Amino acid sequence: MNLKAKSALFAMLFMCIAAFAQDSVTIKGAVVDAEYSMPLPNVNVIIVGTSTGASTDFDGNYQIQAKKGDVIQFSYIGYTAKTVIVGAQTTVNVALGVDANTLEEVVIVGYGTQKKSHLTGSISKVTNEDLDQIAVSRVDDALVGQVSGVNIAATQGEAGSAPTIRIRGTGSVSGSSDPLIVVDGLVVDNDYLGSLNMNDVASFEVLKDAASAAIYGSRGGNGVIMITTKEGKSGKTKFTYNTLTGFKEARQSEDYYFSVAETAAAELAATGTLSDRTKYKQLIGIDNDWQNIIFDGGVITTHSFSARGGDDKTKFSTSLGYIHDEGVLLTDEVKNYSYKLRLDTKLTDKLSMGINLNPSFNDKRRFDGSTHDILRQTSWLPVYHDENTIRFVDRGTYPDVQVGDYATQRHFDNYDLYGDGSTLVDISNTSNTNPAAKVLERQRNEYKLKLRASLYGKYDFNDNLSFKSTIGGDYQNTVRERNQGPLASRNGESAVQYDEEVLNVSRLVSDNFLSYNKGFGNHDVSAVLGASSELQKGEYKATRLTGYNSELEGTLGGTTTVGAGNQFEYKQALFSYFLRVNYAYDDKYLASISLRRDGSSVFGEDNKYGTFPAASLGWNISKEDFLSESEVVNNLKFRVSYGVTGNNALRIASNSVLDNNALINYYPSLSLASNFSYAGDSAISAINIANPDLKWERSVEINPGIDFGLFNNRITGSVDVYKRTSDQLLLSNPISNTTGFSEALVNIGKVENRGIELELRTKNVNTQDFKWTSTMLASRNKNELIDFADSNGQILNVDSKRAAEWINQVGQPISSFYGWVVESDIPLEYIANPYHPIGGEAQDVYVKDLNGDGVIDDDDKTKLGDPYPDIVWSFTNDFQFGDVDLSFMFQGSHGAEVRNMGDQYLFNHFNSSQDFISSTPNQQFIKQKIFTDDIIQDASYVALRTVSIGYDFTDKLLDKTLFSKARVYATGQNLLYVTASDYTGFNPESVDNTSATTYGYQRGGSPIQRTISVGLNLEF
Repeated sequence: MNLKAKSALFAMLFMCIAAFAQDSVTIKGAVVDAEYSMPLPNVNVIIVGTSTGASTDFDGNYQIQAKKGDVIQFSYIGYTAKTVIVGAQTTVNVALGVDANTLEEVVIVGYGTQKKSHLTGSISKVTNEDLDQIAVSRVDDALVGQVSGVNIAATQGEAGSAPTIRIRGTGSVSGSSDPLIVVDGLVVDNDYLGSLNMNDVASFEVLKDAASAAIYGSRGGNGVIMITTKEGKSGKTKFTYNTLTGFKEARQSEDYYFSVAETAAAELAATGTLSDRTKYKQLIGIDNDWQNIIFDGGVITTHSFSARGGDDKTKFSTSLGYIHDEGVLLTDEVKNYSYKLRLDTKLTDKLSMGINLNPSFNDKRRFDGSTHDILRQTSWLPVYHDENTIRFVDRGTYPDVQVGDYATQRHFDNYDLYGDGSTLVDISNTSNTNPAAKVLERQRNEYKLKLRASLYGKYDFNDNLSFKSTIGGDYQNTVRERNQGPLASRNGESAVQYDEEVLNVSRLVSDNFLSYNKGFGNHDVSAVLGASSELQKGEYKATRLTGYNSELEGTLGGTTTVGAGNQFEYKQALFSYFLRVNYAYDDKYLASISLRRDGSSVFGEDNKYGTFPAASLGWNISKEDFLSESEVVNNLKFRVSYGVTGNNALRIASNSVLDNNALINYYPSLSLASNFSYAGDSAISAINIANPDLKWERSVEINPGIDFGLFNNRITGSVDVYKRTSDQLLLSNPISNTTGFSEALVNIGKVENRGIELELRTKNVNTQDFKWTSTMLASRNKNELIDFADSNGQILNVDSKRAAEWINQVGQPISSFYGWVVESDIPLEYIANPYHPIGGEAQDVYVKDLNGDGVIDDDDKTKLGDPYPDIVWSFTNDFQFGDVDLSFMFQGSHGAEVRNMGDQYLFNHFNSSQDFISSTPNQQFIKQKIFTDDIIQDASYVALRTVSIGYDFTDKLLDKTLFSKARVYATGQNLLYVTASDYTGFNPESVDNTSATTYGYQRGGSPIQRTISVGLNLEF
């Protein structure tokens, strides 16, 4: 090869190398906030016209491959996008300024979005920045303390059980007070939140006032919680793996710890001697704390793997989730498997479509027992007999008891204490089986298969007008099984039974609406006009099998009797029209109106349709000339809203294997009948009275509020004042017995909730190396019964055997406790056997003669309190020290009370061996404690709800790994939980699911759970 040819080849190679180098230039840099120079994480960095993209890390740093002439676009929600043309530079630092048109963020509202600066209703937004670091098996559990005016109580302690959520109080008597749940625009049932993976959640929006919720009409009366899931982003596909493991334990009650040793010491100090019973209990040598046995603790583990990405036309987000929560109760356990797919694509410049798919499977074994019944067992009783305790068994009555068998109290009766036959001692106070056997010898399982899917199409006629049509639905198959073995009951084989319930529910929803958005001059108009339809079908079957006499328990072949059964089908339909118009002039003067008309199959022929209007106004006063240059006030908005919403969710009866009234929930206006047996024959009987005038409950609410931002938005927040009047309440009103019924369902009651809410957020320190922000939330709600028709003053009880009373009286809150006021305890000298059983106490007290007539009767009863808190608050602090972050939240509730019936069980109030003796003075003033304020207890608490510390690995540490981001953290929940001094139970938030008119009933309940967890987040 000659020199000229060699030179030409060399030149070509050089050009190729140069071109290759040009194509592989690495551009690095940082993106910061233009005003505060703060790093901006998760900024989208893309090469315009390609699918190449990246995002900034926690410190605002990014890295992307580009070539000369490429255009790099930097975009972040709430900020003005910026583009940079690649030249010879390899470092590009960018400062993004706040977009004046978005003012921080966009808020999801019903059937659309709205600028936060243009909101005229009361809506709170919570983004999922670190909620997925909290070890919970349901996403709503993570919202505790996150939104003012929203009270979330852990009323059920089982793993995977739903908390009780109330937005601005209780507004219904016979209907549900639960908020409406909307996920990605489609209404779902509350149970769906138990199958949603928190790692898939992008944000929560809580629509609190009626003007915001009126777009959902007959279902918005209790507020709306809207959940938006994560979507894909343009750029390189990102894979994430998140996992955590938490160790859980139950908060126990010192008041319910009963010790043989402590009781013996108290008896010796009071009397100078020990009774034979006490000596015998000491001889057995067992001193169990049954709380340690039943509250056995557990582990919660979660795994989530996701992939998100896309390009300018198609974006996708897909994930797999797994949760295993062992709870804190014996046998309590839940496993949840879920899959999520969200795909959005632009077929043309005008036409786009998307799908959302979310199947899940929930496998739960429930704690089949009641804590109050189990924990009242005496501390000297072992779980199983061993070589020591078997010596004390009464062989004359129980000749077959062996080592390893469950121990019962009666096994230990008739013991010859001194070995000479002179003293036979009985120490049992119940014939019940062993308390652990009541749980371990029962299997109570629940299996739920859910499938939720939706498909939408959207057509943009132009930049201002679009049409969106969504069809979606869900299917749920629930199977509940309960198998009670012969050792689970004192009645042995005769009590063996198997229950099975099967519930299939399918729902189809179609939403179709036009959206219009137009800005011209100083005017900004947006509008939504649409229609929605929904059809739900359900099928329920229940069977109880008894009469087992073989080892084939839980099978059809092993039974001789079908003990009970039930089967029904139901159908519900809803058809709606809705309209909303928002208007803003010069971003200063704001107005919004909405109207929804719902037609429902639930209610009477004369009231199939209802109309729900709303209107709201706002004034961005900070944009006026006299404040536009203010160095103190950055944002100040006055707003006021008025709206009408409804409630069509009934809770007249529950779906139970023995409950033939369940259909009233679905057809309350019709006359219904059920089968029953009489004198060996089958017959049909009516179970209610038809009412063609029946309609949904209505809530009318007015809500003035203020949003503010001060000192360069270092201090931001809002104040809301509201009054919500719920009328046309569905009430079982007394009627003439000549109808064959004592009551009938009518629309007649009225209840009012009024209150104030405060949200305050501060940026206390904001430097490059150290940041500190705080959030203070507080709300106060007062509940008052305004009208209760002929039911005014009605007195109710939950359990007729232990008939503690509630009163529902106009001028007072729904569900006020009722009874006598305690004067004093009966002295121990007048109590028979004050030290047996262990932990027992007298069931009676002296009560006050309030009217002074010398007689204790119903005229001396009075209101004893109510179950509603005066104030609920939270205080959160977040700190950032370089790559280390720390946060903690204190949360509290004050003023609520509970009727703790657990005391009657655990202190053995109904044990006749501790009754007062015949010589007790003033016996005419003695009443049982359960009918007095003795067990009305302060349910106030202060809790360290969460504390979390985390570390984000730096790019330098990750350079030689596959990962673009990595984070480790540790989180604690309820590490500190302080209750009122007079509260004796495990959980002041726990109340039984009775009714709105007997709310606040606590019978032991489930404990508060303390959890310490560690987690890992990876992105690659």
